[in-house]
This record gives sequence, C-alpha cells and structure tokens, in this order.
Amino acid sequence: MMKPVVFIYTVIVFLIFSGCSHSKWDVDISNIETRQEIERFDVGLFSVNTDSIWQQVPKWEQKYGNFFDAYNQQVIKIGGTNQLDYARNLTYFLTEPYISGAYADVQVLFKNLPFEHELADAFKRYYYHFPEKEIPAIYTHISGFNQSIVIDSGYLSISLDKYLGAGSKYYTMLRTPQYLSANMHPDKIPSDVMFAVAITEFPYKSESDDLISQMLYYGKIHLFLDAMLPQMADTLKWGFTKEKLKWCHKNENLMWLYLVENKLVFTTNYKEIKRYIDDGPFTSTFSKESPSRTGRWLGYQIILSYMKTHPEVTLPQLMGDQNYHQLLNESRYKP
Repeated sequence: MMKPVVFIYTVIVFLIFSGCSHSKWDVDISNIETRQEIERFDVGLFSVNTDSIWQQVPKWEQKYGNFFDAYNQQVIKIGGTNQLDYARNLTYFLTEPYISGAYADVQVLFKNLPFEHELADAFKRYYYHFPEKEIPAIYTHISGFNQSIVIDSGYLSISLDKYLGAGSKYYTMLRTPQYLSANMHPDKIPSDVMFAVAITEFPYKSESDDLISQMLYYGKIHLFLDAMLPQMADTLKWGFTKEKLKWCHKNENLMWLYLVENKLVFTTNYKEIKRYIDDGPFTSTFSKESPSRTGRWLGYQIILSYMKTHPEVTLPQLMGDQNYHQLLNESRYKP
C-alpha cells in the first residue's frame, strides 16, 4: 500500500478502537469538585482481630450503615449482626483459604487503586450532566467471588476479588467461563462501575418489552458510558477484543438485515431476546467470530444515529426517553 493509505487506515482503526471518537463528551470538568475518596472496607474488615469482632461491629454499623448490613446478608450471606453466631460466621469467611488467599492477591494488585483517578473524573462528568443526582460513597470489599459491583441508595462498592485478572488461579478453580474471566481485570472497573450507576439510576421501562426496546435501552447505557469515560477505548467499554469489535463493524448491515428478515426486531420471545442481549462466548445465530451482546451493540449504533439526527437532544433527555419505538423511527438508522 501507498504510505498515505496506510496512514488513513491507521487513523480509522484508532478512532474505532480508542473510544476517543465521541469528542463531544470530553467536557471541561476542571472546576467540578466532588468528594470521591474510596474507602478500603476490605482492608479494615480483614485486619480485624477475630476475637474482637463483637467490639468492632458497632463501629462498622455506624460508619458504613446500610452497606454493612447488605454486605453481611446479601453479598457474603452470613446473616445479620443480630444473630448469635454472626462472629463465628464472619470468622469463617475471613479465614477460609480461598477467601484469605484472594484478599492477599488483592492487596498486591490494588495497593494504590490504579482506577481511582479515572473513576473520580467519571463522577465529575456524571455531576456535570446530572447535577441533581447524588454522588455515592464508594467502598471496596471482598465478596467471595460474588457480585462485581454492589450499589444502592447512597453507596457503591467494588468487589476487588472479581478483578484479579483473567489468569487468576481462583477463576480457574471456580471454572469461570473464559468469556467472563477475560473481563475480570482492573482496567474494567471504571466502566463496570459507571454501567452499574446507569442501570440503577435509569432502569429499563418499556410498554413493549420487545427486542428492539432492550437493544435501544442498552444502546443508551453505552452512550452514557461514552459520556462518562470519553477517553476509554471502545474495546474496554464493551469488553470486546479488537477482532470482535472489528467483526461487528464489518457485519453491522448483515446483522440488522438478519433481525429484520427473520421478524425478530419486535419479538417478545424471551429466549430470542436473551440470545442478542445476554453475555456469552458469541451470538449463536451469527458466526463464532461474533461477540455476544450484539443486540446491545446494534442498539448503540441506532442511538448514535438518533443523536446525530437530533443534535439538540441532551444526555439527560435521552436517558429519560423510554419510547423506544419512536427512538427507532426517528433515528433514520441505515446500516
């Protein structure tokens, strides 16, 4: 190839995979102040002398409030502090070899919380677009390989043992599918956190619970990620390899044509919807080279088309719009 062609191709690839193509979202946040210190709940919990758990419980309850109760009952499932065997159950959790071993790995990998600055900037952008929303307190914890992100009113906590890296021996022992463990690494934390914020603050609602409605809902969620993390690579936000993402761009027209010709766009069949929305090794009706969640990716392309057609629409307006059929009609989407 001639050198100019190679240069142009390189730029195109960079724009597709860098996540920097949506420059309109790279807003000025230099004057925004948010209290975004991350509290290491995991360190405090695992540093406790197990003989003095009962003495420590009131301090944890006062400091962490509803999160501490949710952690005990819903995350590690040892029951509430009102149970007589609570201290024994917590001691067992803290000293169980897999759990304590994972915590030791967490202490090495997350000594300085490499994601802290990126997450702080993401919440500044969140405040920029949604100043009326509450910025949650952020904690870190060890979940025993359960939920990656725990979120509720006023708090958000990150399960660091779910981000030890694809090659972690614990994921091998747990027989975690490769398509999941591939995204269980520290760099995925900011996008997972902001994804959790998005689906919590903007839950899915639709009068017509069909495939296109869910496609466009998740399309909005991923546009939200663009706005919160404008410098993050698309491969990282989507959890796709470069090859998988390239496959999507190459086959966008064919995927959409397949859904249209097979009358799947407006299907309400639960199994069909899951095929295009849920995680997995690939999309079963497409090539094995395809990623999973291709319905979400197509929905995102439709949302991009809608926003290009309607530049006056703000991010809050888009996130509040639940009329997905109208969004489709007004998107002028032509893959």
